[in-house]
Amino acid sequence: MEIIEVKGIRVLTTKQLAEAYGTDVGTIQYNFRYNKQRFEIGKHYIELSGNELKEMKRTSEFHSSFKQVKLLYLWTEKGALLHAKSLNTDKAWEVYDYLVDFYFRAKERQQALERQMEERGELVVDAPENIRIIEAANRVKDDLICVRVLLEQCSKFVTRDEYNRRRQQALEAVEIVRRDMLQFVAADPREVRKAM
Repeated sequence: MEIIEVKGIRVLTTKQLAEAYGTDVGTIQYNFRYNKQRFEIGKHYIELSGNELKEMKRTSEFHSSFKQVKLLYLWTEKGALLHAKSLNTDKAWEVYDYLVDFYFRAKERQQALERQMEERGELVVDAPENIRIIEAANRVKDDLICVRVLLEQCSKFVTRDEYNRRRQQALEAVEIVRRDMLQFVAADPREVRKAM
């Protein structure tokens, strides 16, 4: 099921809810119309219209399915519960439990799992598999080799002009190291499960 988040809340379209509950869109719309007093905006559903809806259409992969819609209802976890109650079928209740565990609260469960794993020392960073980090680290290593070579050249008997030229090159190389080091630091690895 495609994940939709609005205002930081996971929601479902009427079509998604109908498909999940094994019914049709008309039944969901009927239940809503005839029980509207039980549904609270912001708690059970989010209503999008105007600029909010335009933005949703522009950024969502669902835009084609509600391209002509002027008003869109998106169902929250509690709204999905009310629809399960209205349908009152075994499948609706079974699917509702699934939605709570694996759709609406999936992010919370993942964060809790990661906290537990981190406490047990089972999380590591993915730096060895992260191409950006490896490339940035290799650039810094190459830069440092260059600086070392330039500094070795400065410890030989050379003319004053040659010495000054090499010293200037070393200073420029240090600036390159600084710039590449900043890119290395900016490449932030993700935490992943440690391979045992």
